[in-house]
Amino acid sequence: MILMMAMNVFHAQGQELPVSDAQHSGCMRVSDYEEEDVEPIPTIILEKEGNILSVQVQNFICNCATEDFEVNSSITAGNEDLPCTLSIHVVPVIGEYYTSCECPVNVSFTVHDLEQNSFYLDCWWYEGFVELEDGETLVLEDLYEDVTIDDADYSLRKTMHQAMLKKNEWVGEVSIPSEVIYEGQIYSVTSIDRYAFRDNTALTKVTFPRTVQNMDFDKESGFIRNPFIGCTALESIEVEEGNPALCAIDGVLFNKEKTRLHAYPIAATRTSYTVPESVTWIENTAFAHNQHLVKIVLPDEVTILGSSVFSGCKNLEEVRLSPNLGYLLGWAFANCEHLQSVTIPEGVTSLGGKLFYGCTSLTSIVMPESVTKTYEAIFENCTSLKNITLSPNLDEIGENMFLNCSSLSEIQIPEGLVWVRSHAFENCSALKTLDLPESVTRLGWSPFIGCKLDSLVIRGILESNWVNEWLFKGMGTQTKVFVQPSEVEKFKKIYKGPVYPISDEMSGISDFTLPEDNSSALFDLQGRRIFGEPSRGIYIVNGKKRVVK
Repeated sequence: MILMMAMNVFHAQGQELPVSDAQHSGCMRVSDYEEEDVEPIPTIILEKEGNILSVQVQNFICNCATEDFEVNSSITAGNEDLPCTLSIHVVPVIGEYYTSCECPVNVSFTVHDLEQNSFYLDCWWYEGFVELEDGETLVLEDLYEDVTIDDADYSLRKTMHQAMLKKNEWVGEVSIPSEVIYEGQIYSVTSIDRYAFRDNTALTKVTFPRTVQNMDFDKESGFIRNPFIGCTALESIEVEEGNPALCAIDGVLFNKEKTRLHAYPIAATRTSYTVPESVTWIENTAFAHNQHLVKIVLPDEVTILGSSVFSGCKNLEEVRLSPNLGYLLGWAFANCEHLQSVTIPEGVTSLGGKLFYGCTSLTSIVMPESVTKTYEAIFENCTSLKNITLSPNLDEIGENMFLNCSSLSEIQIPEGLVWVRSHAFENCSALKTLDLPESVTRLGWSPFIGCKLDSLVIRGILESNWVNEWLFKGMGTQTKVFVQPSEVEKFKKIYKGPVYPISDEMSGISDFTLPEDNSSALFDLQGRRIFGEPSRGIYIVNGKKRVVK
């Protein structure tokens, strides 16, 4: 019997029950189990004496940074048809530093003022009816068995009589059964493995029964990922009436409340789709690889777009994004080959890695001022991208940001930007001039490899450890490099081409000739190219001063 500890009362839905302080073992390294070749089995051990219920939760899998556990417990009244429900929630308290390691922990506590011996228990992984007498010990082990039933593979959760559908070779239309029978026992099909349908090219339609609610027996997660990635023949997804977690509208899978769009079938033939106004969240890969969609409209209510959400939609030309998005995750538009333009909403603060990777028809883009963070290779392989307006609030240009943007001819680097990372402008062969403001003090490895610049202006004083032979690797020696007078000799040691000092009137600008198509290009006295109508002042045109009144 577990000894009573100091009492805490935690508020929860229903009548609150006092709970003792949780005692725990701390992380028991997985290696300890591996040495014994024993897989840790999640286990709940219950023992009741009078109105005190002792609970041991063994092999609770949690993060290694967990420092403590909080427990809350409540009971809701039953009736003639249903027993009372005892809900016990064990919540890890994570320390300051979250780790990537997950390990088993044993946790014990006591619940007080529990009068009933029979109740419906909702605790950790277990959800079901429990009956025990005083002094009786009940051990609930989360045991699994993989079996084949009616030519389909399942994983059975034996303690709870639940079944999870595993990966099978489905053909045509498939209706998932609501229950299966194995060795005389009935198992409710409550889950599907997250890879159950992955890359199935012969599946045309799926119908979920009312019992299926989640993936991998995890009742908290729901369908957090699209389970139909790679199902290139899938035309429709259906859900039986009465399912408490899922529903389908026009063959598209949503949660019951229609606030999350989980999956849009790859082979659905609509060319245009408007997401319902109730949706606030579109899951990862939800529309990925559909070959028919040309236009998608998101309602203003959408605040979250998952990663790779439109990835591989090769015919997609237009997406109307919600103005309430706060960020765009990686790969969202990757390989949307016909996408010509996207308006990034004002309010988006970060752009994920490879966001527009392989958007070969994208010609221009404007980054709103709200964007302060970008990740790697956002525009990699955007071979038609000609010009871009960067946010003035960026502090760096990410690694491979414009890799292979062979049509990029115009870009103005904002004041305040500090870092141009490695390979940022690799193979931007159409870019002829690049002017880096004084704020830039770091240039990564080979940021200009494959470029054919006529002029490169570096106005800042680079930190010494960033001035090395890798800076100009692969750029050739045709580029005229302009640096601060104090930096000329330093750069001549690492660059074999011409290096000129920057003067107040940028006198060195007359030392190079603009290509014919840029013969009327306008520069200010600091050598920065001017786009649009210039204000009053003195400018440089083709190496000569011109006055604009």
